[in-house]
Amino acid sequence: MSHSKRTASGANKGSSTSKRARTTCTDPDCTDGSCPDCADGAIHLDPTVLSLPASELLDLAEHEDRTHSDRSIVTSLYEHALSKCTTPELRSRALLRLAEYVGYADYASQAITEANSDVIKGRARVLRVCLDPNNWVDPDAESSEKVEGLDELDKGLKEIESGLSGTEKDVVLDSVVALMGRVEAHELCAPLCNRLTDTALTVSYAVLGWTDHTDPVDPVDEKDTELAQAASAAAVRWSQSATECSVPGTQIESRLLPVLAYLANQTTNFEACKLRAQIMLVLSGVLDDDDAALRAFDSAVESLLLAHKITPEDMDVVRQLADLDIDTSV
Repeated sequence: MSHSKRTASGANKGSSTSKRARTTCTDPDCTDGSCPDCADGAIHLDPTVLSLPASELLDLAEHEDRTHSDRSIVTSLYEHALSKCTTPELRSRALLRLAEYVGYADYASQAITEANSDVIKGRARVLRVCLDPNNWVDPDAESSEKVEGLDELDKGLKEIESGLSGTEKDVVLDSVVALMGRVEAHELCAPLCNRLTDTALTVSYAVLGWTDHTDPVDPVDEKDTELAQAASAAAVRWSQSATECSVPGTQIESRLLPVLAYLANQTTNFEACKLRAQIMLVLSGVLDDDDAALRAFDSAVESLLLAHKITPEDMDVVRQLADLDIDTSV
């Protein structure tokens, strides 16, 4: 039976040399039953990678995580990095990363115990709440209107917000992505989803200079742009969960004005057009004023048509336009 090799690669910051973690066997279709790398099915990391200092090994693991490499390799990299960490700062960071990656509450608990960083403690607390099946949507039961572990959630989100105040954009972006990762990992109950995405919006607005009552400041660099895009994705999920939580339509609209203003200027960006359309569709269903609701619907259709024009082969947009009975042939 063919046994494919599994590899991971990532560049160390400040170096043009890629560090590679790979099986010793270099034949991708090896059928040799005596080959130790292919016979046991285990991940065998390159000795050069294993010899890296803990910080570099953890950096590599995070890189492979972000680039969606083979899960077994990423897990192994995190585990090896953790085994080499000796300082509380590195150990708590590795524990959190591994906990978030494999969804293991015990690692999150260890991270809380060992961390000095409020952000790490907060993210670990949030993870423990999100891993509680009582906070997941049960299709055979009524939607939950409360969050199990609400006190821990409150504490964790406060730690995240306070810990991110005045920090670098990279750290804020990483935490926003992590919060959205929790939303996507499980179908969380609406109140929990709403709290996570609300925090993601709050910390993003603070860094981007956006407020609920002013036009958004245009992104000035690549990190700003990435954070604006992450905030826009969070806005979609927030608007949907806010609707489920019976938040008034005008309050939903007010909260998302900076995101909507930002997205309105991204008319050549496919993802931005899709995201704006989803928010406007939500608003069309929750605004009490009929004229405002109709304008929101028309704006949603306009954004969907722009997205279709940019990427006509995207079937999600095609199906959504068809569901709305919108003719795309003209």
